[in-house]
Amino acid sequence: MPGDPGNDESPMRQRLLSVALVALVIGGVVGSLGLLAFAQTPVRGTLSGTVTADKGQVVGFRVAAHNLDRRIWYTVFTNKGRYTIPQALPGRYEVMVNEPDFESSTVAVQLGPGDSRTANMTLKQKGGQASLAADEMLPANRRGNTAKKIVYVDSMEEIFPSEPGQELVKALCTGCHRDGGTWRNAQTYDEFLKGIERMTETGPAGFPNVLALGRTPLSARDKALIANYLTKHFGPGMPDKRLRIDPLVVDEDVASKAIYVGYDIPEDLPLEPTQGRRVGAPMIDGEFPQLPGLALHHLQAAALAPDGGVWFSSRVSNSVIRLDPKQQNPATRWKDYPIKGDRWVAVSGMAADSKGKIYWSELKGGMLGELDPATGKQIRYVIPQQGVDVGITVDKDDNVGFALIWGALFGRLDAKTRTIHTYPTPTPDNGIYGLAFDQSGNLWGAGWQKGTISKWDAETHLVKEYPVPNSWGQIRRMGVDSKGMVWGSEYNVGMMVRLDPQTGKLTEFKIPVSGAIPYEAWPDKADNVWSADEVHSALLKLEPASGRFTFYPMPQPHQSVPKMEVEANNTMWFGS
Repeated sequence: MPGDPGNDESPMRQRLLSVALVALVIGGVVGSLGLLAFAQTPVRGTLSGTVTADKGQVVGFRVAAHNLDRRIWYTVFTNKGRYTIPQALPGRYEVMVNEPDFESSTVAVQLGPGDSRTANMTLKQKGGQASLAADEMLPANRRGNTAKKIVYVDSMEEIFPSEPGQELVKALCTGCHRDGGTWRNAQTYDEFLKGIERMTETGPAGFPNVLALGRTPLSARDKALIANYLTKHFGPGMPDKRLRIDPLVVDEDVASKAIYVGYDIPEDLPLEPTQGRRVGAPMIDGEFPQLPGLALHHLQAAALAPDGGVWFSSRVSNSVIRLDPKQQNPATRWKDYPIKGDRWVAVSGMAADSKGKIYWSELKGGMLGELDPATGKQIRYVIPQQGVDVGITVDKDDNVGFALIWGALFGRLDAKTRTIHTYPTPTPDNGIYGLAFDQSGNLWGAGWQKGTISKWDAETHLVKEYPVPNSWGQIRRMGVDSKGMVWGSEYNVGMMVRLDPQTGKLTEFKIPVSGAIPYEAWPDKADNVWSADEVHSALLKLEPASGRFTFYPMPQPHQSVPKMEVEANNTMWFGS
């Protein structure tokens, strides 16, 4: 067994995942699984069995089958205690259940071409507090905060009462800090004031040479008002107020129709020994202190190339990597392209143009990257202004769009001249995060810090902003559907929002489970809109016509899915 499936550091946390959401099931056999349509596909087989537990109910439990020969995972979900993995490639398997509150037996199975094999699993419920509460999985709650009395509430307004200082906090702070998770260490007035100065004047603010609110004018009175407000509601003796998170009830009939196919990353993918220089530290004798490297890989964003390759940004190896999903041999399935020139650029977003060139954004490198896979040549374009580049996308004419959070601008690399142009946002420090081009070449951006949907106009080259007043900041990702409707995720308040560019009308869709944190907002080929909710361990599908949400449990508990890509056949790809 490759590690405890409930352990965050097991190989199951390091795998790469794509998901095929299958709508048609006939007699228990998937009608189509084109995701693994290898050039010379061997005859497949079927794995099935039962899952039982010594305590509790088995409802929609995730069953993971690892093909040891091909280094591929299948993850499916139980229905009435049974599961089926159809069209599984032959080979040696280890089959297990991956549920955080249960210990699973592991069953070894040899599956031959055309075989049907049974693997029954028995679970034992873990004693004590086996897993963290769902809200403890949020990043802000995993930072060693001082223990306080926890009080669960239903709205941001209960955490941030309406009184002097609230409007400033809402406008400037909650976009990044959400419900105040990073303020839970019982800070004093002076400590809050020092934090405000760090964001606006002194730094460091997370990344080199960038101030999160360095362009936003704030008077001494404003800073004092914010510090007083935060001390009153988050200071010593105050309870730890958190947004309530209700458990997700898994619909077994839905979950059991989903098949996730995962690919082990290359065993020799390197781990960089450093994350680059320590932000804000002075140079001593010509050297900057370095941050230690990370121990686990995480593939951040996906891009679909015209040749069928799937590309991912691999931050910990400081590279971009290509997956050939049709390649049976795991030794030749991947190709790694280390980024040249810097040991740590914190590669983030990914995009591919119509000619197969690959582009990436850099959180720390200050450049926009380009790779020609045919020659291996890399070009890293210098962005004229300092900031943090997260989003990147390509339009129908192969112009490359990007934007800066903690830099507050849109940018475009011209497809013909190969020149970068930048365009500031009207609101300072708006923090543009996710991006999407529309059919007319306009570039839409998610206002991560100050809660706007923003548009760079391809004709006027001006930026127009559409405030989303209920968002409390942090519009996380953007998407544009086939009708030109613009979609965003309201991460802080558990809603999806649609903007009609013709009328400016905003329509919000509340996710029907408390505490959801939707990250993505990506339309599929049928104009359903997809997102991912780490805290409920689910992918979400919104059908706009009916307002109906469908939940698909993720293959790993509390898995972060920052960015999705959708193939023409509606197969969805994401990294892990």
